[in-house]
Amino acid sequence: MSNAYQNQHYVSQVLLRRFADAGYLQRFSVQSNTWKRVSPKRVFSGLGYTQLLAYGETDNSLEASFAKIESAFPLTLKALDDAATRSISVLPVNLYENLFWYCAYVWRISPFAKAKAPGEFVMQLDSDLKNQKTNLLQAIGIPEGDINTIQQLHANGVKFILRGDDYLQVVYRIQFVRRCREDYWWFRHFAKWTICNSPIELPISDIALVQYFDRALDTTFYLLPISPNLILIGSIKTGTHHQSTDTTIRGSTLNVEEAEYCLDAICLSAVTALIGKSRTHDVRALRNRAREKKIRFCKIKDLESVLSAGTKPFNGPLIVFPVAKGEYVKYVKSFIGN
Repeated sequence: MSNAYQNQHYVSQVLLRRFADAGYLQRFSVQSNTWKRVSPKRVFSGLGYTQLLAYGETDNSLEASFAKIESAFPLTLKALDDAATRSISVLPVNLYENLFWYCAYVWRISPFAKAKAPGEFVMQLDSDLKNQKTNLLQAIGIPEGDINTIQQLHANGVKFILRGDDYLQVVYRIQFVRRCREDYWWFRHFAKWTICNSPIELPISDIALVQYFDRALDTTFYLLPISPNLILIGSIKTGTHHQSTDTTIRGSTLNVEEAEYCLDAICLSAVTALIGKSRTHDVRALRNRAREKKIRFCKIKDLESVLSAGTKPFNGPLIVFPVAKGEYVKYVKSFIGN
């Protein structure tokens, strides 16, 4: 395991450096309510964050694949800077696709996505079993005879959860493979995107791509600050969707009220920290203001286990365990909550 425990970012430095002043960032700690001047190398990362230690081997394939997307991202950012100066732009296909692969990766490797991976997995398994699908069980190596038993138990009302030692990282990696391409597909073909100039300096949180649902508008929004005064905003309205192959990005300028709403949502989304160019904002007050606006994000219940999961070797087995409905619901709610 010679490559074990390398420092791995879940928000890439190529983006973080755009928020730097003279090479340094201002980092706000949610826990201590304090600011600190730091290097981009020292934020939004963890030892072995994306790696998988399993059966005596180290797998850094996720880190390697993200690096390929990051290497093209500076050209994509340059195109977005230009798009912000005009009302509408058509990006080259390769840059447009790079943008939404980047968004999909940043979302799918975030601490929040890692935290909810086991609950997401068992909910998908429950849905698959209802529809007579077993590919998820096959993918994690469940023998055919056991799959038949699981199907029979599920037909009689039994639910299933996961059991085993230190399995969070392996399930997180399974979910990444299963879901990242789906996220990319929605971002690329169904969401509408605008690059917006902001009259207010914006930070970026450790979740980076902020996703939230606006009940009044019946719309899911995505916020990705790409510099202190530029933010990429996407939206997908609930209902029937039509796939688009366009590579169009609109340009706009937020008014102060719109910029403040984005600022409040970004501040409240932070799990551990935000970074910015300066210490302009009273982050605690802005987080409270976001709550007053009824902006809500689920909380990670065991953050330490999420951040350290990549340093814990998985040696199997990953057990699909039968439980009653009440215990299944308790399990699903044990990872994230209000």
